[in-house]
Amino acid sequence: MRAYLAVLPTQIESLLKAGSFSFNSAFATTRLFFEENSEVDEEEREFELSLLAAQESRNLQESDQALGFVLAVNLTSKQSGDESDYQVALLSDISWDQVDAALIAESDEAELTWYASQEIAEHLPTWLAE
Repeated sequence: MRAYLAVLPTQIESLLKAGSFSFNSAFATTRLFFEENSEVDEEEREFELSLLAAQESRNLQESDQALGFVLAVNLTSKQSGDESDYQVALLSDISWDQVDAALIAESDEAELTWYASQEIAEHLPTWLAE
């Protein structure tokens, strides 16, 4: 299952260095989210979830002016727990090899800049300095 983690740059750094990191929850296509968005295709639902995660990242940073950081990850069936609105509880750590990409919201526009997992380490110092 594809899921989106609202993260801080320091959490990305910890995940990259340690190889795994514990997150509480992730944005995913829950039953409620699917019911409320059944008229759009899977790609559009995933985009909406990633935007929600980016906004949550800004909330974690307590600033609407901050960049929104999202990790797109592939969850195993054993990692997702109870659903709550548009999120699933995570039952185990996320490993670096589950990270597909980083998505960065740089403005208030509904746009995200995509970075492949192989590019994250290169850009991380800039993100940590933000």
